[in-house]
Amino acid sequence: MNQITTQYVTENGACYEQYVITDPAAKTSLTITPERGGMITGFTLDGDEYIWTRRPNFSECNRPRFGVPVLFPSCGNPDGGVHNFDGKAYPMETHGFADLCAWDVESVGPDGVTLALESTPLTKFLYPFDFTLLVNYNLEGNKAAISLTVINEGDKPMPFSFGYHPYFMASALENVDFDIKCATCSENAKGEQPAAPEKITLTRKEGADNTIRLMTGVQFPMTFTDKGNGHKVTVDADETFDKGVLWQQDAENFVCMEPWNGWANSVNEEGKHEVLDVDEAMTSEWSITIEKV
Repeated sequence: MNQITTQYVTENGACYEQYVITDPAAKTSLTITPERGGMITGFTLDGDEYIWTRRPNFSECNRPRFGVPVLFPSCGNPDGGVHNFDGKAYPMETHGFADLCAWDVESVGPDGVTLALESTPLTKFLYPFDFTLLVNYNLEGNKAAISLTVINEGDKPMPFSFGYHPYFMASALENVDFDIKCATCSENAKGEQPAAPEKITLTRKEGADNTIRLMTGVQFPMTFTDKGNGHKVTVDADETFDKGVLWQQDAENFVCMEPWNGWANSVNEEGKHEVLDVDEAMTSEWSITIEKV
C-alpha cells in the first residue's frame, strides 16, 4: 500500500511543502510541490532520481525549467506573445501560466494527491475566463499516473490547450535512444510538416545550444533508454494528446519528452484547440513509467 508523507525543502530563504507518495514494495517515490507550479519535482526508483532539477531555479520566481511543469492554457509561445479573444489581445507567457502559480491541496488519500488551481483577477488579465483545474497524482508501482480536469466555471465558451514538459535525467544526449512512432517530425511547427523518419533521433546542429523535435500523430507510448545511466522512461497518454516534443539544451544533463495537446498558436487558430461550454469539464490522463536496464 502506498504511503503519503510531507516534507519541506528550503532554498535561498524560500521554504516549500512537498507531498511524497511512496510504494515500499516497488521501491519508488513520487514528490509533488504544490507551491512550485503544482508539479512533480522528483520520481525515484530504488533511490535513483529520474526527474531533473535545476538549482537555484527551484526557488526563483521565473519559469520553472525543471521537474514536470503543467502547460495551460497553451503550449509554447503564441504568435506575437498574445491570445486574441473577442477582438482583444491578451499577453501570454510561454507555456501559459499554470506552472508559475501556487496550487492548493484539494485532497490527500488512497487515490493520491489532488491539487487545484482556480482563476483569479490576475489570471483573467492574461486569460479572460473563469476556470478550475484539478490535477491528480498517484503512484502505481513504478508508474506515476497523472490526470488533469479542466472545468469551465464561466458564462461563455472557454478555448484552451494543454500539455506537460517533463525534464528527465540524462547522462549525455548521445547516450539516449528513442522509440517513438509518429506521423510527422520537424524542428518548426509552422507550415507543412514533413513525414517522420522511421527512427526518431535528437541530435544537435553544430554551434546550436539546444535541439528540438516537434511531432504530430504520436502513437503513444513514447520511450527512451539511456545507456549511460541505465534509465528507461516511458510516457504514455490517452487520446486527448496527439503531439509530442523532444528537447534538450546544451551543457545540461536532461532530455525532455513531452506530451502536448496543441501547438504554440493553437488557441488562436480555429479548430485547433479545445473548447469547453459553460459548466462543462474535460479530463485527460497520462503516465510516466521508470525502469532500470
